[in-house]
Amino acid sequence: MKRPLPGKVDIIDVTLRDGFQHEEMFVPTEVKLWIAERLMEAGFRRIEVGTFSHIKYVPQFKDILEVLKGLPKREDVEYTVLALNTKACERVAAALEEGVQIDRVLCGQLATSEAYARKNMNRTHEELFNEAEKNIKFLHSLGIKKVFGNIGTIFGCPIQGEIPIEKAYEFVDRAFDIGFDEIEHSDPDGIADPETVYRYFSHILQKYPDASMHSFHVHDIRGMGMASYCAAMEAGVRTFDCSLGGIGGQVANIVDSVPVKGIGAYYFDTERTGLVETCDFVSMVNAMGIDTGIDEKKCGVITQMMERILGRTLHSFTAAIK
Repeated sequence: MKRPLPGKVDIIDVTLRDGFQHEEMFVPTEVKLWIAERLMEAGFRRIEVGTFSHIKYVPQFKDILEVLKGLPKREDVEYTVLALNTKACERVAAALEEGVQIDRVLCGQLATSEAYARKNMNRTHEELFNEAEKNIKFLHSLGIKKVFGNIGTIFGCPIQGEIPIEKAYEFVDRAFDIGFDEIEHSDPDGIADPETVYRYFSHILQKYPDASMHSFHVHDIRGMGMASYCAAMEAGVRTFDCSLGGIGGQVANIVDSVPVKGIGAYYFDTERTGLVETCDFVSMVNAMGIDTGIDEKKCGVITQMMERILGRTLHSFTAAIK
């Protein structure tokens, strides 16, 4: 029997990081701060800001420190950054010394697909776990409240194909064993169907029932993202990643007409590679009587402005509704 739906869910908007990392133009610092400010005005209290990866791989975030310095310090808002290797974690430490607010750090990208791990992180599984364990301890020592890992390719891999689901169960156990506070369960291929998602999270939450230890991150490439999020809610998940206009995806391999070092061909030849769209998910959950704390009309206004900023129509059913 499926669980009743929750009274409240948390929506983490990842536009500034996952959304913009796929853009082939540099988005100015002022724009990123404008979006962050409007997200907070709309009621968002959890925002993913950017990454401390080296700018030769992700030049979109060459201004990460300036963005963090420009964000207001607020006890009621959580800022997330990525720091996927030891050097990036050291950059987090340097940023904290400059007085910025960082509440939550993703320091492990632990794809169950060996091929995906090799392509994206240039590490074996064992190397990734060993490095993550050291970085978790380091980040906790800095006072970071939440250190989490991403377990990806749970339901399939765009490079390797099908991956046994048991591999994900093993990775979740190992991730919590080495000290992660939270796991971001990820479907970068958008391949999971709602029933598979429900069975997966039912298994995970039976063993790790604290909902604060889990979030769900789906790239809505095949149009099953909203249904998968609903299935995850029924299984007990309470935290979901979304992006305005459904933007996002693989790190851009060209930015401002300059090819990016070390970033290869895109996995998908399709317009839609980003996450479940923020406004659509907010509107659906609000309509279901589940509290998000977010004003969907204000959310839509941000997406409408982003279309002007990026110069194209974005993928949102509800943002255009006046």
